[in-house]
Amino acid sequence: MLVLFYWPLLNVFFLALGPDIAGMVHNESSVWPVLWFTVWQAFVSTAICLIIGIPGAYVLYRKSFKGARFLQSIITVPFMLPSLVVAIAVTEVGALIGGIDPVIAIILANVFANYAVVVRNIGSQWQTLSKSTEEYSEVSGIGRFKTALRVSLPQLKSSIRASSAIIMLYCASSYGIVLSLGGGQVNTLETAISISVLERLDFAHGALLALLQIAFCLVAFTVSRWGGTNPLSFSPSLSKSKKLDRRDAPAATFTFVVIGFLVVLPIVLVLSKAFVSMSGSFSLENFALLNTRGSRDILNITFFDATLNSLRNLLVATAVSIVLGVLVAYLLAEQTRRRRKRKTDFLGITLDAAFLLPIGVSSVVIGVGYLITLTGDLAWIRTSWILVPLVQSVFAIPLVVRIAYPSLLAVDSNTREQAMTDGASGLQLFVNVDYPLLRPVMRTAIAFSALVSLGEFGVASLLTYGDQATIPVLMYQLISRPGAHNYGMALAVASILTLLTTLIVLLISQDGSKKSHMKLAKF
Repeated sequence: MLVLFYWPLLNVFFLALGPDIAGMVHNESSVWPVLWFTVWQAFVSTAICLIIGIPGAYVLYRKSFKGARFLQSIITVPFMLPSLVVAIAVTEVGALIGGIDPVIAIILANVFANYAVVVRNIGSQWQTLSKSTEEYSEVSGIGRFKTALRVSLPQLKSSIRASSAIIMLYCASSYGIVLSLGGGQVNTLETAISISVLERLDFAHGALLALLQIAFCLVAFTVSRWGGTNPLSFSPSLSKSKKLDRRDAPAATFTFVVIGFLVVLPIVLVLSKAFVSMSGSFSLENFALLNTRGSRDILNITFFDATLNSLRNLLVATAVSIVLGVLVAYLLAEQTRRRRKRKTDFLGITLDAAFLLPIGVSSVVIGVGYLITLTGDLAWIRTSWILVPLVQSVFAIPLVVRIAYPSLLAVDSNTREQAMTDGASGLQLFVNVDYPLLRPVMRTAIAFSALVSLGEFGVASLLTYGDQATIPVLMYQLISRPGAHNYGMALAVASILTLLTTLIVLLISQDGSKKSHMKLAKF
């Protein structure tokens, strides 16, 4: 982690804090407008997510009805989709109404991608609240809406704060979305960094923008760590929920309409438009073009070549992130057990934050860090294909830790103590006691790591060269060039990734649901 993450990050700091920083900071035309738009669009996107997501959290998690589990899974698909697929989905929605303004398109894409964060995070905590207080309020004559506003939401402040901060973080670092939907008319810190570094070769200015991006993201990351549940958890709650009734009709109708138009419609459009030819008829033409290099051979390699590159990177990144993530989770669990009696475990909190920090730092910033760091005698490393999957694994490790840590911490302490008393070594203890409880969540960890690597665009766009391009890099090359054939190919790739992501999310959710029912039956 020191070599792959903190070393390039520190080099960005050192370059940004150079002698020219004062002049660049005062140059409002190059810094402050970009910072303002980054904060503004993230704030608006977050506010919209909260407004439409809180009713969804109530309906999907506080109430029960047939199909609730399926809807919980479906709304998670956009969150796991690659950013360029999200951009294509929003483009297709905009095409239905004759086009859409770039700023509105960016905000819509952010809401589409992050709606699940609000619903899952707040909903998970809402499930655990006592129902007696709400029932007493209703008996006293207070309606459902006022009960939620005055009784439930004040108890959900921690998860609302965490959800808001994490969405602000994701919206501020939505590189692929802004790059493809902004059309060069608007820029966030992320896209401005890439323009400074790749087009203008101004590394100092790019590092300053990266420093501002880091500061913003670290604030959001710190706030998100103050409270709230894990928004990426796929483990269904075992608490019983009351069924929907007539008084829930307004919230339920609103939620179903939002899911239909915000989530389902873009996914269906991506999956269906890929099978429409330029003449408007059903055809496999777009998929057949994937064996070419696009219109006028704009690509260096074909889609199938890029697929091999992405699969190779996926295998390496997943293997590294699983090994290191489980190791980190194990060490954190051991630290927590040893310091359980203490009120505050500063070492545990510090280590936890140190390994989770990649969530709060943009992949573009780290990519710039590598361009700054790998110079001179180290420049040859930048041309090696192994660099990209190694960096991608750094961003997958926090997800593995968040998934594995609760399972390792749930191991019965008496069983572990008995095994140690019987002379079990550390390895035997992990294999025979810890791992059986960890094994059920490993498929989720592997799937998440694989999806992170497959859809990662920031690092890949900066550090891949020539025939080492990945699927997202090829997609951006296709949608950034004119031509119906090129966009048709991008649609075909987007449909494949959407279908793959949807299947993975549904399988993980179904698997987690079965395990929860088995645990409940056993209990």
